Amino acid sequence: MRTLLTVTCVFLFAAGITAARGESAWETIFQEDFSFDPSTNWSYDGRLNVNSQPLIHWNGANGNLDAEWDQSNHYKDWEGAAGIDPYQIEPSSYSRPLGRTLTDADTFEFGATLRISSVVNTTEFYQVANFGLYSLAEMGDDRTMSDNWSGNTTIVKDGSDFVEFNYFIQNDSFGWNPMTQCTIGAHIEGLTGDYTTGSSGDSQFHDTDMGAGNWLPTDTDLYVEVIYHGLTSRRAYSAIYVDSDKTTLLEVNGVQQYYWAVPLPSDDHFTLTDATFWNYVGTNWGGVKGSGSGTFDDIYVMVEVPEPTTATILLSGLAVVSTVRRRRFGRSGRV
Repeated sequence: MRTLLTVTCVFLFAAGITAARGESAWETIFQEDFSFDPSTNWSYDGRLNVNSQPLIHWNGANGNLDAEWDQSNHYKDWEGAAGIDPYQIEPSSYSRPLGRTLTDADTFEFGATLRISSVVNTTEFYQVANFGLYSLAEMGDDRTMSDNWSGNTTIVKDGSDFVEFNYFIQNDSFGWNPMTQCTIGAHIEGLTGDYTTGSSGDSQFHDTDMGAGNWLPTDTDLYVEVIYHGLTSRRAYSAIYVDSDKTTLLEVNGVQQYYWAVPLPSDDHFTLTDATFWNYVGTNWGGVKGSGSGTFDDIYVMVEVPEPTTATILLSGLAVVSTVRRRRFGRSGRV
C-alpha cells in the first residue's frame, strides 16, 4: 500500500531520501555522557599526574571526566633543560573519532558541560579547559608554536585543523586578563601558524575580558557551545550559558561570555576528524606556572541539515524517522 507523507525536518533513511526542510535543522552526529566506561571508544595520549593517572580520565563514580591543566607537567623549557633541541613539549589529549569528517564547508555546533574546580593566579598567557574538534593527524606537539621562538634547528610540528573553545586564566598580565574565546586553526604549511580569532576592528567583536581578579565561577555547571557557520559566513561563535537549555548567557564582572571569531579567509581550510579534550603546552617566562582542575561532561556534536524547499514525499513501505534538533539563531551575538 502506498502512503502519502507530508514531512517536515525528518530523515527518511529507508527510502534513501533526505526530506526537504522548510527551515534549518540540526542532526546530532556524536554524543557522550560518560555514564559508562568510555575506554572502548576514547583514548588518552600524554602525561601522568603525581598519582600516576592520566591528566584527563574517566570518573566512574560521578559519570564524567576529571581534568587537570598543568603547565609545569607538559612543557620543559630553559629551566634545567639547557641544550635541549627541540624543547620537550608534551601536550595531553583525550579523544574519540567523530565517525565522519567535517570541513570548513560544513555548519556545525559542539558543546560540553564544564565545571571549574580551581585555577592558579598566574601572570602567564595560559589556557585551560580546552576542547573541540580536531584532525589529530595535523596536531603536532607544539600547539602554541612555543618552539618556533627558540631558534632551534629542529622544529616541533605546529598544530592545525581545529575549531575549539579556549579559557585563558592569566591575571592582570601586561593588559591581559582572564577571558574566553573560540579559535579556528586552518591548515598550516611550513612553520607559519594561521589561527583565526576575534578582532576589535570587527563589527561583531565582543570582548570577554573579565577584568583583573575575575575568573569563570568555580563549582558551577557551565554550558559551553561553539558554532561554526560554514559557507554562509565562515565564522565561529562561542558562548557560555548558566542553564542547560542555553537561554541565559553567563556574566562575569558584568561581561557576557560570548565571542565571535572573524571570518576564516577564503583560501584557508580545515578538516576535523576527532572530538578531543586537551591539556596544552604553554611557554612560561618566569611567573607562576598556570594550572587548574575541573570536570567535563555531556559532549555533543551537531551538523546543520541543508535547507530545502518542499516537504511532500511519496513512499512505498516503511518510513524511518531520525531525531533532528532545530536551532534558531537569535540570541546575543548570533546570526
